[in-house]
Amino acid sequence: MSNIYIVDDDKDIIDAVSMVLESKGHKIGFQTNPEDLVENIIKYKADLVILDVIFPEEDDAGFKMARKLRHNETTKNIPLLMLSAINEKGQYAGTFSNKDRDDVYLPVDQFLEKPIAPQKLISVVSDMLK
Repeated sequence: MSNIYIVDDDKDIIDAVSMVLESKGHKIGFQTNPEDLVENIIKYKADLVILDVIFPEEDDAGFKMARKLRHNETTKNIPLLMLSAINEKGQYAGTFSNKDRDDVYLPVDQFLEKPIAPQKLISVVSDMLK
């Protein structure tokens, strides 16, 4: 099927998302920090990237990673799914959702909150890969 790359500091989330997507035939690559992100995604030949927002190093690392991927000529057209518990953790005033996506601050194709039901994840990923 497709090569999906997950960037999340929570190994349990990576394992859960991987298990769901691998059950549908997808290949999964991952990393637990923002280091060398663009290079790793290019090397993996990702068809879709799933990003978390908050990392121990920076509360908004996921936003920065999304912008970095969008500004790179090789990765700019790879679909980005932001999967985060940001609204639940209360790190930011207000909440984030798909209505907040924009080309400058939150340049992702979809924004979903954790936890996510496996069928919802499968459905969204399938739609994004079409």
